[in-house]
Formats: sequence, C-alpha cells, structure tokens
Amino acid sequence: MVKKTDKLKNFEKDFEELERLVDSLDNPGLTLQESLDIFEKAVKLSGTCESALEYARQRAQALAEVRGEQATQAED
Repeated sequence: MVKKTDKLKNFEKDFEELERLVDSLDNPGLTLQESLDIFEKAVKLSGTCESALEYARQRAQALAEVRGEQATQAED
C-alpha cells in the first residue's frame, strides 16, 4: 500500500504524465487499441491524482481546524 505522503511527493510527476497521456490521445495515427491502452493508463493516473488531492484537502482542512481551535483558545 502506498503511504499518503508518497502520493503527495509523486503528485506533480503523476499529473505531468497524465497531461502527456491526454495530449498523446490527439494523435490521429493511434490505433484503437493504442488509444484504449493510453486511456486506461490515464484513468488510473487520474484516480491516483484525485486521491492525492483529496488527501491534501483533508490535511489542509484539519490544519485549519487546529489553527481555529488555537485562535479560540488564545482569545479565552
């Protein structure tokens, strides 16, 4: 199983690869099989990127909540 922090470390690389795959689908010389193979890889990579973004969103939200709690305590 991939650790959550590894997903974040690889996000930029994975996103660049996803963009490359999507761009390659514009190639009119691809066979149907080649297009399907590229599409399948892109869908998997999209899921990986989406998972990393969701983890980052949850982490940012948790940090914001902690910060909000600290600010509330400081006001007391």
